[in-house]
Amino acid sequence: MKTIVCFALPFLILLTGCATITNTLSGDTKDEYDFRETQWGFSQQRVLLAEQDSRLYLKREDVLIYNSEIAGVPAYLIYTFKNNKLRAAGYITEKPVKNVQKITDMSVAQLGKPTEKLKQGMAWKTPDTVIYSHAYPSQVTLGTIRYEQVSGGVFANIRHNITKARHGAVERWDAVWSYSDISFYEKHHKVGADLSDLSFYEKVLIGAIKRNEIMNFSTRTGLSLSVPQNYINKGFIDIFE
Repeated sequence: MKTIVCFALPFLILLTGCATITNTLSGDTKDEYDFRETQWGFSQQRVLLAEQDSRLYLKREDVLIYNSEIAGVPAYLIYTFKNNKLRAAGYITEKPVKNVQKITDMSVAQLGKPTEKLKQGMAWKTPDTVIYSHAYPSQVTLGTIRYEQVSGGVFANIRHNITKARHGAVERWDAVWSYSDISFYEKHHKVGADLSDLSFYEKVLIGAIKRNEIMNFSTRTGLSLSVPQNYINKGFIDIFE
């Protein structure tokens, strides 16, 4: 009888330890998660446990970033925190890519018709969460070529096959698909809201900032230049005309 007790005691301790871990993961849970296997208000440690099989890229006090992908597109999986409470999460593209529309297509396929179509992007609202999805150009070609096809000449009716660069052709895109705690959203969703309370990655997730668009510009002399869009908006492109 004593031998049985000796074996049973470590087994009981093991069961108790497992129960403690289970309670850590499942305590105060709802019927459904808010994002992946997490809920708003989760501590950073609880999110780390939920994503223990994911590849951690960056860990700071206010953010966790994982190398991931969504709809077959390489992306960062991001969780942001305020006072060690999860309040926003989602995916952003690691770099400009060609097939980024797969992300927005997937968001619509999973969530259905957007609650609201925004000037830049789409949004869905639930009692607990605001979801945002948006794809935008990151690299655009403003093309000119040294020769262009015309209808004149000796062979006026000949079929032309000269390839001409398209003006304003989008070469690469970026995208964001994010989830935010409804209370976090309501606090900041108002005209003139102060965004200083938001971290850099939160601003990206909610669409307050985006990657600067690069214009690939070909001059009349055949020189190719990459120019930030804000330079063009300020008239800097005039020097290349």
